Amino acid sequence: MSTNDRESPSVRPPTAMTDAPADDRPSSDVETGADAGSGGAEADDWEGGAADTDDEPTSPTQGVDLADGSAGEDEPHVLLLLGANRNRQLLAEFLAGEATVTATTDAGALTGDIDLCLVDRQHLAAHRVAIAAQREAVDPVVLPVVLVTAESDALDDEDLWTVVDEVVPTPASKPLLRARLRNLLARRRASRRLADREAELAVALTDLRVRDRAVAEAPIGVTIAGLREDDTPLVYANDAFCELTGYDRAEILGRNCRFLQGPRTDESTVERLGEALDAAEPVSVDLVNYTRDGEQFWNKVDVAPVRDDDGEVTHFVGFQTDITTRKLHEQRVGVLNRFMRHNLRNELNIIDGYRKALLRDVGVDHETALGRIGDSIDRLVDLSQEASHVDRIFSGRPGEADRRPITTVVDEVVETMRTRHADATVHAETPGDPASVSARSLVLGCVDYLSMLLDTNDCETPRQRVSIVVRVEDGVVDIALTDDCGGLAESDWRVVETGAETPLRHTDRLGLWILRWVTTTNGGELTRTADGTLHTRFPVRAPTTGADEHGPEE
Repeated sequence: MSTNDRESPSVRPPTAMTDAPADDRPSSDVETGADAGSGGAEADDWEGGAADTDDEPTSPTQGVDLADGSAGEDEPHVLLLLGANRNRQLLAEFLAGEATVTATTDAGALTGDIDLCLVDRQHLAAHRVAIAAQREAVDPVVLPVVLVTAESDALDDEDLWTVVDEVVPTPASKPLLRARLRNLLARRRASRRLADREAELAVALTDLRVRDRAVAEAPIGVTIAGLREDDTPLVYANDAFCELTGYDRAEILGRNCRFLQGPRTDESTVERLGEALDAAEPVSVDLVNYTRDGEQFWNKVDVAPVRDDDGEVTHFVGFQTDITTRKLHEQRVGVLNRFMRHNLRNELNIIDGYRKALLRDVGVDHETALGRIGDSIDRLVDLSQEASHVDRIFSGRPGEADRRPITTVVDEVVETMRTRHADATVHAETPGDPASVSARSLVLGCVDYLSMLLDTNDCETPRQRVSIVVRVEDGVVDIALTDDCGGLAESDWRVVETGAETPLRHTDRLGLWILRWVTTTNGGELTRTADGTLHTRFPVRAPTTGADEHGPEE
C-alpha cells in the first residue's frame, strides 16, 4: 500500500471524520457536525459521537478488507478526489493496508489504473466532465465513483447518477462504507473479467470467421458430417463441393455422402473407407464418383474425425479433390509403357532373329530376311510416330486458334487417310452446320483409329473401306467411325471401356486409346454400338480438359 498526497496537507491528530473550523478549513462537502477545535468525537467514531457497532477493531488505522480473496488480485487503487481536510486524512487511514491511495484535488490523477474514486460535491462539480470521460474511456470496465457528502439535497440532482454509482452520507459508519466499497470493487473486478472474456471471445470469433471463410472459399470440396445423427449425414458443404458434384446445397445437406457413388465405384475401396470411419481413424482413398448429371469423375477423398473436449468423435471432416486429370495421365503413361515395351520387344526380337540367321547363313533367303527386318524397322518408326501423336495431342491446351469448322476437320481426316492408305476407300458425311471443334487432337485421333481399323482388318476377304459420319444436334457433335469388316472388336472395346490394360487384356494399337483420350479431354463420351461402330460425342464448344466420362480404374 502507498498513500500519495499530491498536495501534502498538514495532518492533524485524528479525532473524527470532520472538517476544519470554518475560518481556516478547505472547502469540502464532507461534514460531521463536529469540528477539531471542540475535541469532537473519538478517533474511532465516524458518526460524531455514535459508537461503532462493528465487531472488528475500530481504529481508523486498522484498515478495511477490500480484497475478494481471489489469488493474484492486486490491491485496488483508490483515488480520493477530496479537499485537503480531515475527512480525506481519515479515509486514507481507513483504506491503509488494503489499497493504494492517491489523495488529491487534481482530476488528472483519474487515469486508467484507478479502481475506485471517492469525490466530494465541490470536486464533482469541478471535474464532472473529466470523470464522465474517464468512465466512458474504460467502458465496458466499470469505474465506480462514490460521492461523499453531508448534504442530503445532492440526491435531487437528476444527472447525478450518470457519473456517480453510490452516495455515502457523512457522518458515515465504517461498516456501511466498508460494505459499499467492497461491493463496488467487486463489481469492477467482475466487469474487468467480463470485458477480458468478451475480448477473448471477440478474438476467437474473429478467428472462427476467418476459418469459416477459409473453408467456404477453399478451392477443394470441404464437407462436415455429423456422427451423432443417424447415417452420418452431411451438415456442411462448401461451394467448391457443390461445384464439383453439381448438386445444390439443399440437395446435399442431410444425406450420407454415398449418394455420389455409382456402378463403377469400387466396393472394396468403399469398405476400406467405412472401416476407417468406424475406427475413428483418418483415411485417404481415391473413388470413382458421379456428378448430379451422371458424369463420372475421380475423387480423392480425405476424411478425419473431429473430437470434442472429452475426446469423443462428434463429426467427420472431409476434403474432396477432383483428380480425374491425374488419373488420365497415369493411365496414358501406363498404356504407353505397356504398348511400347510389348511392341518394341516383339519387333526387336524379329530383327534379332533374322540377324542371327543371316550371320549363320543357314539357308535363309537373304532378300526375305532383309524384307522382314525392313518391315520391323518401319513398324518401329510407326510406333515412334504414334507416341509422338499422343504427346502432340496432350502437350497443351489448344486455344481458339485451333478451333475449326467440323467440315474442315473431316476434310483433313479424309485427305490424311488417302495419303497414308492409297488403296483404301474413305467415305465421309458432314452436316452443313458450321460448328467449330478443337481440330488438331480430333484429326489425329480419327486418323489413328481409322488406320487401326484398316491395319487390323481380319475379314476373310479384307475390305479397305472406312467411313466417318458426322451429325450435329442440340449443340452436340456425334462422329461415327467404322469399317466394312465389323468395326471395333468387342474385346478391344472392353479394354478401353474399363480403362485398364493387363498382360492378357490389351489392344495392339494406340489408335483407340488416342480417340478415347481426345473424347474425354473434350468433355465427351465414347460409346460402341452392337455393329462395332464407334461413336464419339462431345459438346460443340467443349472444354479442352475435364472429367473422364469413363475414367481409368486402378
